[in-house]
Amino acid sequence: MTLACLAMIQRDHDGSANDPARFPHRVRKASGSMGLRSRRSSRWRRVAALAAAVAGMALSGRAEPAPPSQAASELVDSTPAPGERALAARLLAPCCWDQTLDVHESEVARDLRREIHARLRRGEAADAIEQDLVARYGERLRAAPSSGTLGKVALGLLLIIAATFLGIFALLRSWRSNVAQAAPSGGTLAAARDEYDERLDDELRERDA
Repeated sequence: MTLACLAMIQRDHDGSANDPARFPHRVRKASGSMGLRSRRSSRWRRVAALAAAVAGMALSGRAEPAPPSQAASELVDSTPAPGERALAARLLAPCCWDQTLDVHESEVARDLRREIHARLRRGEAADAIEQDLVARYGERLRAAPSSGTLGKVALGLLLIIAATFLGIFALLRSWRSNVAQAAPSGGTLAAARDEYDERLDDELRERDA
């Protein structure tokens, strides 16, 4: 574009050099006004072409990218944000629920990785992003139970173990009480049996006599 504008300026300049209006001795007096208009028109065309050339040079210089800055920007953007890999490894791909986001290759997984990367770059906390995605896709999105869920499970197990031990302790106490209560009745039964045996022996001796 710049070369075309410069060529136009040169052509106008050559044309004005051969313009009969610049040589009054070659034209009639009646064509004086036409020569003046031609000179003015040629001057304005040169000014407009020069302005267009300058504007084109400015725009072309502005449109050219700065390769070092662009390369540095692309390198920074492709570098994982702090906590990005750990967060992607904690979440499952919602398209198959089989692999985590950091290794699964699908359109959904790539979109979620890009979203996580962009949100972390904007300064959002990894926990907040995780909670938002879990609210969107459900608790199943987590590859492992959260710390809160693990705490609830551990508390439930402790309560079950404690209840089991209390039940065993109560059963042992009840069993020992039953044994203690059965001991006197057993002694009475033995005494009654001995008395019966003595009476039977006495009757047998009387018959023999």
